[in-house]
Amino acid sequence: MPKSTPFFMADWIRFSMDIKSLFWSSIIPLYYTKFYLYWRQFVCFRSFLHENRGVGELIKTSQEYPRLLRSIKDAPKVLYYAGEYNPAIFFNTLAVVGSRAVTAYGEWVVTNIVKELARAGLTIVSGFMYGVDALAHKAALDAAGKTIAVMAGGVSHIFPSYQEDLYNRIVATGLVVSEFNETCMGGGWSFVRRNRIVAGLSKAVFVVEAGESSGSLITAGIAKACGRKLFAVPSNLNSLNSFGTTKLLKAGATLVSEPGDILNAYPFSNITNNSRVSTVSSVNKRLLNADWLGTFPGRVYKKLCLEPQTADDLARYFEKTITEVLTTATELVMGGDIHEKEGKYYVN
Repeated sequence: MPKSTPFFMADWIRFSMDIKSLFWSSIIPLYYTKFYLYWRQFVCFRSFLHENRGVGELIKTSQEYPRLLRSIKDAPKVLYYAGEYNPAIFFNTLAVVGSRAVTAYGEWVVTNIVKELARAGLTIVSGFMYGVDALAHKAALDAAGKTIAVMAGGVSHIFPSYQEDLYNRIVATGLVVSEFNETCMGGGWSFVRRNRIVAGLSKAVFVVEAGESSGSLITAGIAKACGRKLFAVPSNLNSLNSFGTTKLLKAGATLVSEPGDILNAYPFSNITNNSRVSTVSSVNKRLLNADWLGTFPGRVYKKLCLEPQTADDLARYFEKTITEVLTTATELVMGGDIHEKEGKYYVN
């Protein structure tokens, strides 16, 4: 006969069974209860976003999915959006990209040229970051035009957070889109993925300013690989932001000195005839003229675009006499390019 189980071992077996019973009867259900509550919170929050911010999604196989975006390699299977969806917003799309550390010159280009392009009927697409992106969105909105912001995170994760007012303006009249779900925070890895959507949504890409390692060059490279047309403006060769645009222009990008250079070079549809007429003043046309940029007055103007200067500052910087600087400054003042205030010269 087998020996009976010792008393202390029987107690240990019963104790182990009690622990297992306690685990399965309390801990596991508690875990699933917490998981269920978190899941319900997420569902409720997602429902709130859909109801209050007009969040929706476009499946790649649906007819509403943007045709241009569908044509690129690795197009997102789902495109989330916030705002009032209207397929017409994707018809005449132009991506405007550039440096986050935008100069006064770059700001002038966006304010004057991009605003007129939006007024002409183009939808301005950009990446919602500070610098050229934010200026491009604002220019479109100020022109009562349409704009699409492509987020590096979810469509309801506002980054940078201090641009919430801009976000709300875009949602009110345009679209905020992303391949990530509503609350995804994104990260450094997601900006490159965002760039391919910026390029994919657009018929053409306009690069305003770009440094040597600017993400704008990535967007331009993707756009070129997708057969999109590239545009760029000439920049101050003394500026670090000139590297990218100069490189693109050398590689065949179309030089832009006025809105008509973009409107007339690409077959955007349903653009009114009067929108193809340049609205940039003769002075500003000269500003964007490559020949004029190389002259001493042009170099002085570009320097003043960066920050106000005194005559002495300009003389030291350009190694010129005060007389030469004052003569040039007077010429620019008379031409309406700059003005003098309290001993310093400012760009008009």
